[in-house]
Amino acid sequence: MRTNAKLRKAAARWFIRMQDAEPDAPERTQFEAWLMQSHTHQQEYASFSKSWDGIDSLSELKAMAQARQVSNFINKEKRTKKIKKMAAVLGTSLVLLVAGLMGHQQYKGWQALPTMQLASQTSTSQIVTKTLEDGTQVTLNASSKVEITYYRNQRHVQLNQGEAIFDVTKDADRPFVVETDTTKITVLGTRFAVNKLNNFVRVSVDHGQVKVESNGLAGELLLGNGQVAEAPRHAPIQLKNTSAADYFRFIDGVIVFNQADIYEIAETLSRYHGVKLRAQGASHEKISAVLESKDSEVFLNTLPEIANVKVFNMENQRVIQAR
Repeated sequence: MRTNAKLRKAAARWFIRMQDAEPDAPERTQFEAWLMQSHTHQQEYASFSKSWDGIDSLSELKAMAQARQVSNFINKEKRTKKIKKMAAVLGTSLVLLVAGLMGHQQYKGWQALPTMQLASQTSTSQIVTKTLEDGTQVTLNASSKVEITYYRNQRHVQLNQGEAIFDVTKDADRPFVVETDTTKITVLGTRFAVNKLNNFVRVSVDHGQVKVESNGLAGELLLGNGQVAEAPRHAPIQLKNTSAADYFRFIDGVIVFNQADIYEIAETLSRYHGVKLRAQGASHEKISAVLESKDSEVFLNTLPEIANVKVFNMENQRVIQAR
């Protein structure tokens, strides 16, 4: 095949040279000698000459060459356009992606803007009920503090101190979240109470369902109608076998202790006393009692008669001490 290619090239060169050669040019003698060397030379030359005869003129040959150039140009333009189109698609996608990310960030920023903020605090022996903009009612027990912030995607309450009852209006798009420094309670619509004490947080559900989580500890607990749970500071959440209704009675001026230790009693009664109460000592005794908040002083005075404790005054405060 390499030999045939060489012959075709030789035949083409001789044909081109003979087009402009004079009749008596020395080149014609050389060409004739080459042509007579082999029958194959004659065939290759005749084949090239026949192909050339199919082209009417030099202008047609130029047109063919130009057409090839145009074809190459068109193909090149097509490739260029294809590349440009792909680049445009990628560019558009990148712009949309950036715009989407910016839009998402702006949307998150928009959701993070508060639509309502409220801070409320009650004094000793004061109970206050507030109705929020969505119809939710919050009842604060004595000596309690809350910060309420409504967003477009959440209703948030920070219970900084004390005890509160929440009668929550249902809103599937905005869950109602109550947080203390150790516990998070999430609901959609229900009535429940949260009591923030020094050693634990108690959650009591009147009706509906709430999710209770302890900060820093794995796991969660779902509470339903009439259930009570306590979340200690450094222990898992515990379901308690007590009546949830007892922990809503402060709204009627009634205090209920269910197997309470002296620390819970001192902290609870402090909400109704002008003098601070403090417990001390390692007491393992559990006390159950029902009393009206107005009689808390009487209960405190009789406490040594029903439990192994003593009560005394010290430095502008009263102390409940385990014997």
